[in-house]
Amino acid sequence: MKAFCVVSFSKVYSVLLQVSVQATCVTLTAMSVDRWYVTVYPLRSLRQRTPRVAMAVSLGIWIGSFIVSIPVAMYQKIQNGYWFGPQVYCSESFPSASHEKAFILHNFLAVYLLPLVTICVSYTAMLHQMGRPAVEPIDNNYQVQLLAERSEAMRTKISRMLAVMVLLFALCWGPIQLYILFQSFLPNFNRNYYTYKVKIWAHCMSYTNSSINPIVYAFMGDNFRKSFKKAFPFIFKQRVGNTNSGNAAGNTEMHFVSSGT
Repeated sequence: MKAFCVVSFSKVYSVLLQVSVQATCVTLTAMSVDRWYVTVYPLRSLRQRTPRVAMAVSLGIWIGSFIVSIPVAMYQKIQNGYWFGPQVYCSESFPSASHEKAFILHNFLAVYLLPLVTICVSYTAMLHQMGRPAVEPIDNNYQVQLLAERSEAMRTKISRMLAVMVLLFALCWGPIQLYILFQSFLPNFNRNYYTYKVKIWAHCMSYTNSSINPIVYAFMGDNFRKSFKKAFPFIFKQRVGNTNSGNAAGNTEMHFVSSGT
């Protein structure tokens, strides 16, 4: 009975771990495609990007990740080992080396390479679309110049944030994916205590990506900060007076712009 519980727990844990990794990477990919769609088709996206569609996409990602992760449970086996005494380990045991390499290659493509390529293509197309001028300057009108300057500032800020997001995804998920790939495909790969420490560090890097992304959004995304203030208004009650003063100054500025003075 004890052995059955250990096997069941190890299989459930391994499947849930694989599902979370798969769903995280696919969710980041879906977010990049969503940003591209909003940028290229702003009016159409207003009708199609509804909470119901977002819920359906999220459920589809998690259900699909669970389905493709079911084979992980089939290869989990209990093995006896020794680490400061007799221990019981749950590890992957594939029928053959070719099965193991196929599984590792599938993980590398589905969890890292294809999401990374999709994210890069989506963000590149998004920046290309944003590079097109929304207003054609026909004269030296102050309103046109102001709009162009604000558009350029917004484009620079978004470009910086997108570059950081792509770089974080590549740096955080790359080490563990490359480590597993080298471990499976390099015949002379040396497994020792030092490579084990590298593996633990690489795993920590992959978990770090999920914790860093909200911080990046908070510091670099104005919409995130506005939504956060709206969700937790009691934190920012003391700044209401300053905010009103800022809004008054902004309204005065817009009045001068509209009057052309």
